[in-house]
Amino acid sequence: MSRPAVPKAVAAHLPLKPTALQILLSLAGGERYGYAIIREIADRTDGRVELHPGALYRFIRRLDERGLIEELEHRPVPESEDDERRRYYGITPLGREVVTAEVQRMGKMMEWARDVELAGP
Repeated sequence: MSRPAVPKAVAAHLPLKPTALQILLSLAGGERYGYAIIREIADRTDGRVELHPGALYRFIRRLDERGLIEELEHRPVPESEDDERRRYYGITPLGREVVTAEVQRMGKMMEWARDVELAGP
């Protein structure tokens, strides 16, 4: 059974680096500011993935330049819960397509891995 072709605009971004995947997954769950992205990833991975602010913002800049995420002009939280220094980010439609394709690609890899006899001779 053949799988549907991934559009070229999406395929150009694959495979994703693990950190980029984590950030896109975080933003696929909702708009967030930097530290909230770090916390969500740490919570979701039970602390196995720990991002440092410098690395996070380098990846955010790259993902933004590639059109996968964007800095939001609106503030997605009430003013009473906000801090004016925060920058909020959201995933773009292209970013959502890319992360979906990457998760499907990785799922297929897991299927193949399960089919391999991993115990030696």
